Amino acid sequence: MPQHAAPSADTIRAKVTAHPTWRHPIDVGAGVVTPGGEDVNTELALMALPAHLDGQRVLDVGCSDGFYSFTAEDRGASEVIGIDDLSSLMVAGSNGFAIAKELRGSAAQFRDRSIYDLDPDVDGMFDSVWFLNVLYHLEHPMLGFRNLAKVIRPGGLLVLKTYVHQDVRVWLPGTLSRRLKRDAVGFDLGHRPRLWFYPHSELAGDPTNWVGPNVACVDAMLDAAGFDVIRNLGVHGDRYYLHAVRRAD
Repeated sequence: MPQHAAPSADTIRAKVTAHPTWRHPIDVGAGVVTPGGEDVNTELALMALPAHLDGQRVLDVGCSDGFYSFTAEDRGASEVIGIDDLSSLMVAGSNGFAIAKELRGSAAQFRDRSIYDLDPDVDGMFDSVWFLNVLYHLEHPMLGFRNLAKVIRPGGLLVLKTYVHQDVRVWLPGTLSRRLKRDAVGFDLGHRPRLWFYPHSELAGDPTNWVGPNVACVDAMLDAAGFDVIRNLGVHGDRYYLHAVRRAD
C-alpha cells in the first residue's frame, strides 16, 4: 500500500481556520490546536473521566467538536459515538467534529441526533455515557434521562455535568477565590427537589437554556430514571459534577 505524507502544519491550520467557530481546543497534529475557548484540562480534572476505557462503547451526548469523544478514544474505548442536534440554535448547523476526526485519523463517529431520538435498537447499548452541559438545554429533562437509561447497560457509567440553580450564591474575593480555585460558592436553603423553567432567555440571556434544577432535583431525576449516584464530585460555581450507574431492571 502506498505511503502518504502527513499533512503539513500549514495545511492543518488552513482546515481549522476554515471552520468559523470552535468550542473545544483539540490537538489535531503538527502542533496545531483548534481555537476553542473551553478550559478542557480543568474540566477533565473536575469530571474525573475513567483513565482506562479499554473495550468499552462510549456515547458522548451533545458532543460539539468532539474533544471528549476523542478523549474516550485515546483512553482505549473500542467504539465512540458522539451525537449532537445540528438543528439546535446552540449548534447552529455545524460543528468541528468531522474536521478534527479527519485530521486526527480518528474512528469516532458523529451522528446528527437529539437525545430524544436515542433507541437501543438503532444505537445499541453503551458501557459509558458522557452527559455534559446538556440537561439544562432540554425542554423535557426527565424524558432525556429515561432515554439515556434505555441505552446504558445495567452497571454502565453515566458522567454528568450540568448547570444547577442555587438559592444563594456568594462571590468570593480574589485571594480566597484563587485559593479555593472557584469564583463562587452556593447552596440551597432546603433539600426538596425543585426545577426552575425559563421559557425564553431568562437564564444567561440564552434562549436554548430551558431548565435549572437544584442539586436535589438532579439526584431525584436520576433515581426516578433508574440511576444510582456513586460519586458526587461536587458543585463548582454553578455546575454540578457526578458519576452514576444504571441500576439493573
